[in-house]
Amino acid sequence: MKKYDDKKNVEGVYIIFAVFQMVLLAVMYTIVYAAYRATELSVEKYELNAVTAFAPSVIVFLAIPFVLFRTRKMFRAGRMMEAILWMMALLSIFLVGLLMHVSNISQI
Repeated sequence: MKKYDDKKNVEGVYIIFAVFQMVLLAVMYTIVYAAYRATELSVEKYELNAVTAFAPSVIVFLAIPFVLFRTRKMFRAGRMMEAILWMMALLSIFLVGLLMHVSNISQI
């Protein structure tokens, strides 16, 4: 019969969390790239200011790894549910904001 070991369980849950973060990173960067391409097309079609049009994409591109790093630190500190909630909430806010921006600049 196997013994229950808290350390192994925490390490296993951390690995699952890290893999989940990697998948989210790939999905979010795919969405950011699609938003970047849509912004690029809108800038060409409507002759928009490139700096203000691309700013949200660049900000989200840089903010995603920071959020994942901070939530990973929270997870390691033992605040597992809080880390998951913060990560999902912030990434969904980034996603909605980026899609709203692309929607606004493409319907001029």
